[in-house]
Amino acid sequence: MGELILCNQMLAALPYYIEEAALGIYSLEELSYYIENNLYLLEANFMSEELCTWIDKELQLHEAAAKLREIYRGDGTLSEFVECILKQSGYLSTAQIQQIVRALKDMENKSEFECIKMKADRYVENHRYINAIYEYCKLLSMKDEPNEILIGNVWHNLGCAYAGLFLFREAAVCYKHAYELNENPESMRECLYAYRCMHDGQGFRETAAELDVDEEMLLDIGRILNETSRMEDICQFEQSLEELFAMEKEQEIGGIVTEWKDTYRKNCRI
Repeated sequence: MGELILCNQMLAALPYYIEEAALGIYSLEELSYYIENNLYLLEANFMSEELCTWIDKELQLHEAAAKLREIYRGDGTLSEFVECILKQSGYLSTAQIQQIVRALKDMENKSEFECIKMKADRYVENHRYINAIYEYCKLLSMKDEPNEILIGNVWHNLGCAYAGLFLFREAAVCYKHAYELNENPESMRECLYAYRCMHDGQGFRETAAELDVDEEMLLDIGRILNETSRMEDICQFEQSLEELFAMEKEQEIGGIVTEWKDTYRKNCRI
């Protein structure tokens, strides 16, 4: 799970597998941790007969399982189901449980479009860019959302997901679509930043002209990019890398490249 979790209750001999996260859960505390950290990824199918049976048979929490079955079979809400689990585990404080339940209830009152967007945004925050791209594309395929600004914001966030994978040309296209719909200067800026990241001067100039970007803003964009590239931590890293090459420290350089690859693969996980 990434950190130590103290489990006071029984551990399961067989884990409960959460397919969306490709994760095996062995205790109610682990399940509570998952809920807390993946709140906006939970969907109605999180409630299931399989989960109730696992809690009943593997954790021997018969009373809790009975309450969860009553909620599930009685067409209860996801917030009620989750609240029952969290109260049983004792992993979170009362205030934390109430905060989670309020967030779930708020989602229950939102449209399908809004819920999917919240889910996709959460994927971006967690660097799960492939999942985010899938969800944003799902939103853009929906035909019943008349709000052009909201659609433009989806295009912008889709651009952020592509940029997170260093797919800057795809990102630039998304940001351009975003600006055409939401007229947000931030979308226009990100579009031009993406062209600069590709070292595509022609694309930068043509897009700036097409979007009618004034000279003052172009100078400002150049200034921000220049300042960013000369940030202290970036300069220190470049210097340390040059020293490694000068000393022919192939093993250390290989370790850095391997770390970059591992991070990228992690960001591409589904």
